[in-house]
Amino acid sequence: KSKSEKVIDDDDEDMDCEFLNDRQSFLNLCRGNHYQFDELRRAKHTSMMVLWHLHNRDAPKFVQQCASCSREILSGYRYHCNTCPEYDLCEDCYKNTKCNRGSCTHSLQRIAVENSQEGQNGSTNGLTEAQRRERQRNLQLHIQLIEHASRCVSPTCKSSNCAKMKQYLQHAKTCKQKSSGGCKICKRIWTLLRIHAQKCKEPVCPIPQCMAIRERIRQLAKQQQAMDDRRRQEMNRAYRMSMTQAG
Repeated sequence: KSKSEKVIDDDDEDMDCEFLNDRQSFLNLCRGNHYQFDELRRAKHTSMMVLWHLHNRDAPKFVQQCASCSREILSGYRYHCNTCPEYDLCEDCYKNTKCNRGSCTHSLQRIAVENSQEGQNGSTNGLTEAQRRERQRNLQLHIQLIEHASRCVSPTCKSSNCAKMKQYLQHAKTCKQKSSGGCKICKRIWTLLRIHAQKCKEPVCPIPQCMAIRERIRQLAKQQQAMDDRRRQEMNRAYRMSMTQAG
């Protein structure tokens, strides 16, 4: 009689990672970082980097290159053009009056760049399993707090953090820098709102931007489905043509 072994799966942490939400986000990550699967060594490297991003969710997903000197901008500031697509200058080129800016003549926005080395040595990397679970628990508590603060109308709420979260929500509404411009408060609030929206099933949700985020998720899913359908039709057409030529 064979001995049966019980399989224990203790990796039950619900990890939120934005680039694994849909196929297009994952493709954007791979395209932006030149991750490929066409060879075994590249597939191994890509798999390791995807796992690294999964366990270092606060680290930058993409590294910008200077449009003038082509160096990767890893620290300090980058100077971003909001008109030209994917146009950034490093600090040295921006300050250099003889720098070749190409066809861009617009004013550039200064954005702080998080040091990737600091991100590796920071609070996300090298955590123990208990620390990771504690971090995930804190995330869930913040989501519960943002749900409470969005519904709470009492001026004398007993929750000590309710008023503070309301201030953060108000900040996210009025901030001109926004998360795309490097505002850490906005980035944190929008992360919490997105995680909530992905799981929310209420027909009419009072949480700020929840309905808009859910609609955006639905639209992306429809676009992805349409792209998959067109790709499938093209593959079927190519297969039928090859069969016809072979016959």
